[in-house]
Amino acid sequence: MDNFCYLCFEKIKRLRMNRCFILIASLLLSVGTAVAQPSSGEDQEPSSKVNTGWLKHMDVGVSVGSTGVGIDAAFPIGKSLQVRTGFDYMPRVTMNMNFGIQVGEDSDPTVQDSKFDKLSGMLESFVGTKVDRDIDMKGKPTAYNFKLLVDVKPFRNKHWHLTGGFYWGPSKFAEAVNSVDDATSLVAVAMYNTLYERVVNAYVNGEPFINYNGHDFYLSPDETKSLYDKFTSYGRMGVHIGDFKDGTPYMLEPSENNTVRAQIKVNNFKPYLGFGYGGALLKHSDRYTVSFDCGVLFWGGTPQVLVHNYHLTEIDPSITNQDPDRPVKMEATVPTTVDLAKDLDNVRGKVGTYTRMIKKFKVYPVLNFRIARKLF
Repeated sequence: MDNFCYLCFEKIKRLRMNRCFILIASLLLSVGTAVAQPSSGEDQEPSSKVNTGWLKHMDVGVSVGSTGVGIDAAFPIGKSLQVRTGFDYMPRVTMNMNFGIQVGEDSDPTVQDSKFDKLSGMLESFVGTKVDRDIDMKGKPTAYNFKLLVDVKPFRNKHWHLTGGFYWGPSKFAEAVNSVDDATSLVAVAMYNTLYERVVNAYVNGEPFINYNGHDFYLSPDETKSLYDKFTSYGRMGVHIGDFKDGTPYMLEPSENNTVRAQIKVNNFKPYLGFGYGGALLKHSDRYTVSFDCGVLFWGGTPQVLVHNYHLTEIDPSITNQDPDRPVKMEATVPTTVDLAKDLDNVRGKVGTYTRMIKKFKVYPVLNFRIARKLF
């Protein structure tokens, strides 16, 4: 009896589930039929294309040009508007730049050769490797951007379009960093400049020459004076990139990480204005299309070309010292940044060529080619 009741209960449950399934299927079928049929009346012939409201069709495309390699999706809105959204990535194409290390601010080549030969021999005995006078830097673009564009097609043939929108991405557009092969030379230069600072601080400020494990070690006054005269006669080591507006030479020195680096920075948000032309790739099919875009990105005026700057501040003449023949208190080294495009004149070498070229571009020119395939 119990088995019989159980079988009857299971049968009733299956019938209910089947009815629910049939009801849901009927509802979906009726909704699909309503979408597929025209809304103007039952007498019209059914359309072969599904009407999805404002989204008539979508295509996906790939592009290549001055903004890099990109991928996007386009959504026409009516006959005269189209929205494009996607992502552009600029390939990391490397460009080489070369600099010569300079000792002090003397520009005479003979004096520079003599100073460098003496100091390179001393540094080689410290580091154990030969110090290279030429420093190579590898420059490459680092830009990538999300984009949102709106195409307006004002003409009857719908081939030409006017475009407005924006690109958004990191502010760093490109960078240049020293090559790995020159890392040892830069470590040696950083060691010399650190030693230079210790000698100057020991003589000017009376500070200990070395502090080790909480213990201060001083040199004798004669030794400190001798080292001070020798080091200041040479000057600091670095790369003479250019000159400040007042004529003071700017020396690019290794950072606290023993590297030299430059960065080009622009605005994160970059409005875009342009125009373009597009059409079918094949004569008898609109499934594939090709187009080009030409315009400008407003990236915030002249880009910043930033490098680090390590310098000693001015001597304060109001502070007296035990020895009237000695200079007085000099503050410690402080890091700042220098904009090569704004703060310096006579920027040298390939960096100078690139900097002068970049200063001319208040906006970034855009020229892209796109090929797309219609999905529906």
